[in-house]
Order: sequence, then structure tokens, then C-alpha cells
Amino acid sequence: MSTPGQAGRRFASQAERRDQLEQLLLHSPVGYTQAELVARLQTSKATIHRDIQYLSMHLPVLEEGRRYRIDPAGYLHNVRLSMHELEALHLSARLFARVMKFPFPHASAALRKLADAQSRVSQALADQILQTAEDIDGFTSPIDYSRYRSVIEQLGRAMSESRPVLVSHYSARKQTEQRFTLFPITLEPHHEGRAVHLLAWDISTASEQFRTIKIERITRLELQPSAPQIASRIPRERLQQRLQHAWGIWSSDDPPQQVRLQFSAAVAQRVRETHWHHSMTLTDHPDGSLECRMQIAEPREMYPWIRGWGPDVQILEPEWLQQQHKEDIRAMARMYGEAE
Repeated sequence: MSTPGQAGRRFASQAERRDQLEQLLLHSPVGYTQAELVARLQTSKATIHRDIQYLSMHLPVLEEGRRYRIDPAGYLHNVRLSMHELEALHLSARLFARVMKFPFPHASAALRKLADAQSRVSQALADQILQTAEDIDGFTSPIDYSRYRSVIEQLGRAMSESRPVLVSHYSARKQTEQRFTLFPITLEPHHEGRAVHLLAWDISTASEQFRTIKIERITRLELQPSAPQIASRIPRERLQQRLQHAWGIWSSDDPPQQVRLQFSAAVAQRVRETHWHHSMTLTDHPDGSLECRMQIAEPREMYPWIRGWGPDVQILEPEWLQQQHKEDIRAMARMYGEAE
């Protein structure tokens, strides 16, 4: 298939020209006028008019004023996948279904398409994929997820079309609603919190910065006009550096903190079986216990994981987290009527 970079030359066939037109309209968030397309494709205005009419019969072509573009939300992509690639996508979907726990019809629809492709290779695997789709569709909850799903859909459109968003977000820490103008970068699932977070570039003030907010706490979202030039202002290398030491999604511009944990011999083998963080180093002790060291941006984010090991883990560093753990243990003892 041709690419937008190949425009500006005459084409050998009608099909090749229409293919190029399709790619131009799909990859431009602001679209093209007919005059611009005539110049790009070096053909006549009448030909461009006929080609746009032809594409409109098969594709979601939008006419906005004098400009034309293809709506990426309604565009169907052709993807060729191997059996192992299909199964990898299914594994990702299983993780989504088990962790996120909310009905998301786009995910189940995609899985059914994968199952159709997989059935030509392995009906057994196709049946597993279909079951995952049923699990997602069949999930029930007392929580109304319709607004949550709508926010994810709108953010997907904003990222696809390079559009900032005006967001109202409830801060649980400040107990207030805050308003931001954000340029969405990506959606990041948080497996421990069973939630999705938006990683964005905050353009609310002159001192632009990264901002991470929880999708469930977005109370209002308004799409703004496309502004692809904002992307060039984002220091994406800093984003990777910030996330490098995150336990999940909590990041910081400050240097990471060392976390030292001592696991008992009873769970040492279980700890060894999983690579919990890229900075993890392990040290065996003669008594069978295991010392684990990690460099973490925000140790508070991993604290629920630490507490999940119960009496089989001791916090050695940082000292402030050790003290917090001691206070929590005392509070739990009081809760159960135990003397300190």
C-alpha cells in the first residue's frame, strides 16, 4: 500500500490514485480541500470530485466546510496476523477482561473478529477467544459504566485527531473538582487499581507539564479543535524517563528511591519466580530469606503490594515507609482489640 509521503506524482492507475487519496484523507486530522488534493495528486478537480464520491460509498468520508477527511473512528483496517500473534492479542484481552472488569463492547467486537480469523487455523483457540468476548459482554456491575466508556471513546478520538480536551476532574485528595486543558498522549491501564489513567500534556498554563489523571474521576470532557502542533512541544524522552522507575503509573521528575524488602524463606521462591520490576536485584541469605532491592519513583504506589505479603515481608528502606507500615500494623492490632 502506498503512503502519504508518495503524493505529488502522477499515478499509473485509478486504483493507485484512489488508494493514495484514501491514505491522505485518513492521516490528516484537518483534512484537505479539493484544490489541495489536485495539487498533491497532480490530477484534475473533476477527477478528485469523482474519487471522493467513490470513496464516500465505501468509507466514512467527512465533509467539513470545504475540507474532506476520513473519520478514523469508523475506518476498518486490514491487518494480517499469524496464529501466534492472534493468541498474543487474545492473552492481552484475557488480562483486560480479568483486571478491568467493565463491559466494553469495542473490545468484545474486536475479539469476535479475531476469533473469526483464528477459526481458519484453530477452532479450539477461536472458541477460547469467543468465550473471552462473552465474558466481557456478560460482566455485570452496580456501577454505571456508560459515562466511563464514553470518556474512553472521546479520548481515543482526541488522540487519533490530535485534539486537546477540556477536562473536569475530581481530586480525591483535595476533595474538589479541577479543570485542565490537556493534550492526550496515551491511556495506561493500572492493574492493581483496576483502572485506566490518562497520560497527558497539560497546556492549562504557560508552564506546561505532564499530568496523569484517573479516567473514572473525569466528570466532564469537551473535545477542542485539532492542534497537531502541540505534539512537537512534548518532551517524550522525559515521559519515558519518568515511567522507567514507576511501579505502575506514578511517576516523578525526582530521582527514584531505593526500596529494600526482606522476604521470609516461606515465600522466597515465589518472589524469585516473577520479575516484579526492571530494577529488581535479589540477594539470598543463609537462613533462606531473600532481600529484594528496587529503585522506585513513588514507593507509596507499591505499598498495597508490600502489605499483601503480610508477615512474610519486612520493609528495610525507605525509613519513612517502614514507619508508615509500623503505624498501620498498630492500627490493625487496635482494630482487632489486640494490645500493642
